[in-house]
Amino acid sequence: MPVANPVVPAERLQLSANVAQWYYIEGLSQEQIGARAGLSRIAVARLLNEARKHKIVEIAIKPPIPTVPELESRLMHSFGLRAVRVLERRTAGDAEALRALGSLGALVLGDLLRDNSVFGIAWGSASQAVIRALTPRTLTGVRIVQLVGNVGMTYRQIDAAEQVRSAARVLQAQHVYINSPLVVSSREVAAALREDHSIAEALELAGHSDVALLGIGTTDPESCTTYQAGCISLEELQELQAAGAVGAFCHFYFDLSGKPSPAQRLEECTIGISWEDLHRFGVVVAVAGGRQKARAILGALRTGIPDVLVTDDVAAELVLSFAGA
Repeated sequence: MPVANPVVPAERLQLSANVAQWYYIEGLSQEQIGARAGLSRIAVARLLNEARKHKIVEIAIKPPIPTVPELESRLMHSFGLRAVRVLERRTAGDAEALRALGSLGALVLGDLLRDNSVFGIAWGSASQAVIRALTPRTLTGVRIVQLVGNVGMTYRQIDAAEQVRSAARVLQAQHVYINSPLVVSSREVAAALREDHSIAEALELAGHSDVALLGIGTTDPESCTTYQAGCISLEELQELQAAGAVGAFCHFYFDLSGKPSPAQRLEECTIGISWEDLHRFGVVVAVAGGRQKARAILGALRTGIPDVLVTDDVAAELVLSFAGA
């Protein structure tokens, strides 16, 4: 007759969790943990083994993400960037490359986020990939805030509020929403919403972001998320293209030279931070890759808004070629 597994007391499991937290997260040695908890080194080692056995701790080996330092250096010096990470795509498909870009972006953010900072997030597929790759950590006094309103209610692939919630869970931080659509029906509706107390407070906080995570939008209908979400019509998108727009930050469109493109109705009906706010942020991390985003990335870099770029070698080589750098 098989012997039943003994039930481990909850107090023992909690002690294993505490020891694992001190060892794996806080970086204390087994001797330091023993001194803190009044345990022998052997007892600490046994508790760490039990934490793995009971899946309190799960260890994963993550191979290094391949990058291209030569392209990173050229982009950084050509555009005066603070830092650049360029993914070496090799044979990776678009979905795999996006996950890898997210991992690179998460590594960058891990070095930038500090206690008592405001972390602003602009929704998008690139931002979503970064948030999914964030490593859990504990920061004090961090507030995470949306930079623009949510996508259209019928668009379920990306949820701005959920992105903020997810980042807050991982970083054990406070989170603040902008409880409105990205684009509303008229400037009068937009003005009224901006005066709403909760939205006004969120926008005020968002405008003072110490670190901002942005995707780089495009005016290519096949890759334009705001068009696919129904926030902008095909006619409006084609008008922007005719005016020279190649990309967008937070629904503010710009041309290949980095100058804002005329989109008065869209700007007046958009709920989010201002173009001036984008230039005032402490550190802006822009994430985008792929051949279809190259012109948008070049225009984005020429706006002077990004401080850090995370991209892939396909886009990086095209950007440098277009720029003659």
